Amino acid sequence: MRIKKTTTPKLTIALLLSFILAACVSNGPLENDNDDTGSDVIPIPTLTQVTDPLVICLGEEPNTLYPYGNPNRAAQLILQTIYDGPIDHQDYSYQPVIFNEPSSLANGNALIQQVEITLGQTVLDNEGKITALDFGTFIRPTGCFNHDCAIAFDGSQLIMDQMVVLFNLRSDIVWADGTPVTANDSAYGFSLDSSAPVPTSMSLLDHTLSYEAVNEFQALWTGLPGFIDHSYQNNFWLPAPQHLWGTLSPEQLLTSAVSAQTPAGYGPFKIASWEGNQITLLKNPNYFRANENLPLVDSLIFKVVGQDSNANLQLLLSGECDIIDNSATNGINREDVLTHQGEGRLIATWANGNAWELINFGIQPQSYDDGYSMWAADRANFFGDARSRQAIAMCIDRQNIVDEITYGFSTIMNTYIPPDHGLSSPNAVSYPFDPIAAAALFDEAGWLLGFDGIRTATGIPDVAFEGTKFSINYFYLDHPFSEAIAQIVKGGLTQCGIEVSLTAMPAEELYATGSDAKIFGRQFDLAQFSWQAAEEPPCNLFLSEAIPGEDLDLFPYKWGGWNLTGWTNDTYTDACKATQGTAPGLEGYVQNHHLAQDIFANELPAIPLFTHQEIVLARPDICGLDFDPTAGFIWNVENLGYGDLCK
Repeated sequence: MRIKKTTTPKLTIALLLSFILAACVSNGPLENDNDDTGSDVIPIPTLTQVTDPLVICLGEEPNTLYPYGNPNRAAQLILQTIYDGPIDHQDYSYQPVIFNEPSSLANGNALIQQVEITLGQTVLDNEGKITALDFGTFIRPTGCFNHDCAIAFDGSQLIMDQMVVLFNLRSDIVWADGTPVTANDSAYGFSLDSSAPVPTSMSLLDHTLSYEAVNEFQALWTGLPGFIDHSYQNNFWLPAPQHLWGTLSPEQLLTSAVSAQTPAGYGPFKIASWEGNQITLLKNPNYFRANENLPLVDSLIFKVVGQDSNANLQLLLSGECDIIDNSATNGINREDVLTHQGEGRLIATWANGNAWELINFGIQPQSYDDGYSMWAADRANFFGDARSRQAIAMCIDRQNIVDEITYGFSTIMNTYIPPDHGLSSPNAVSYPFDPIAAAALFDEAGWLLGFDGIRTATGIPDVAFEGTKFSINYFYLDHPFSEAIAQIVKGGLTQCGIEVSLTAMPAEELYATGSDAKIFGRQFDLAQFSWQAAEEPPCNLFLSEAIPGEDLDLFPYKWGGWNLTGWTNDTYTDACKATQGTAPGLEGYVQNHHLAQDIFANELPAIPLFTHQEIVLARPDICGLDFDPTAGFIWNVENLGYGDLCK
């Protein structure tokens, strides 16, 4: 369900800090025909018995059930049960739910058209900024998808690319009261979202030129000239029941019971009541999949139980909860979970969470900005040679880390996205735990093992004084989770002949910015922390222009930069930026994503460890529970059942 569109934000240190603290505890013409797929109202089959409610326990209370009232995560979960889709974001890709077919460049329901632009028109410039076209503004003319072909506007005729997406609604989708859901309802939703104090996606609204109903079952989204959206398939606005809400103003809808407490939907359930910490929903007889005997259960209860994970576990074991959502299991003892699961008292389902752990190399410290010199007290250039970085990766038993920290439920990452991501490069180099191969690489790079078991520089020109020990510092967040990882890493590096000094840092110091900062001031050797995960591969984390530094000519983000490694690679930067100017289905989109990952894996400015895991717990006889890394655990709520319902 499209309640809140996720975009890849500019990664600021303030955002990172708040996140980590939580994480640790034209291809053809547009198609205009629309095929009917069923009658307006589908009769529900006769039930032979009434099932007991399925109780889902939440860690937080929903703030509102008005879809355009900035609903929090708990509210979004509940809204997923009264709406189905309209587009499921499953397994890192978009799956249409209430449409006849996908809206894609491949089938012609999306296209890139050419439009003439004029002075003063709102466009997206070469830097991705929304601007009024003026003389000298650098833009990308038609067919240009990267910085290399950008030109300055000089007042002459100019053609730019513009993305247009057509959405073909099924004609058998009806509101819970039997009224057909139409494209006008989606256009009405767009108008409500546009007037909301906090829109569901300000970025998408800002980049939208128009959104309108073409006819009863077709909606058309048009973007600003120059805006090529990676997630264009999701640019359909959640329909709103204009026949029920149309007499109320947008301001009234924010608080009215009909919109904020018991909003109407077209999904498998409808809201019956919201009393205290409990929201009760009943089967929707007009659900478009009712002829499939869906949903499986007759009623659904959401109960707010708070975030005491141990107490919530007992609520599940006692039968008070049938499913505990991942916000109510944060910090739960994983060993207890595995024990209870082994005894058949519950089932646990895991999925990649919103963060991934990595170790960053201090390749280009701040002191190198005026040139590296062994004679100017600059730190030895331990990591300038990629072979040293590769060897260090092979000294770290990452599988052991995954087994110890995530109980084996996560997987080792080779790049900045997990291996099950649809855009993961199949050719990215991996570095298995292999101290013998690591030793050979260290020897080849000139770091030889001394009699004291520490590697020293031997015949390395312009890297370090002869005999310099490979002795480095390692910074990590002061938290037991990070400490456990750091200790495993230190053990592996020590075995490889590297002397490691561990330093735990409080979050406010670890993520501080400025020239005096240890990590983002580029004054470290190794730094371990978590980055926020992104659905679009976050190659921008390692762009050359994102290096933090003092000289504005060299470091355009100054100390707000986020590439703390100092690593630069022009081919990588070009490939990454090329992905940012294109979209799925366009030439070069996949290839450039793969190229950027392949370069990253070979050069290795950082060692990816694993994705953080989230867990949902359920009664042992549950069925239909599919915890997806992008869709969550309730995206297919109509298929959730228990006991005999699962047969």
